[in-house]
Amino acid sequence: MDNHRDGVWIINADAQTTYANERMAELLGTSPSEMIGQPSFAYLFPADVEAAQRLFDVKKGGSPNPFRFRLRKKDGAALWADVQGTPMHDTAGVSRESLVRSACQNE
Repeated sequence: MDNHRDGVWIINADAQTTYANERMAELLGTSPSEMIGQPSFAYLFPADVEAAQRLFDVKKGGSPNPFRFRLRKKDGAALWADVQGTPMHDTAGVSRESLVRSACQNE
């Protein structure tokens, strides 16, 4: 996943970042090590948090539908992402993490 051309971001059930590849960090203007442990909502504009929480809840419920969302880069610039989130479950079937693949572009 480290060399994937898309950004790859793994977020746990509490919306905390557990993994980000170099490309995802580069797109957000940060590093993977800075992202680990951070709330995924830290990379959003305050006006988008409520909508993001709704999408996060839908994804935790197992929705396979992709969506487009605005992220906030470290420098404050907007970055639009085409997001394909895949819920990941433990052996008991409980949603533990989401694998998020993003193809991003500035607008």
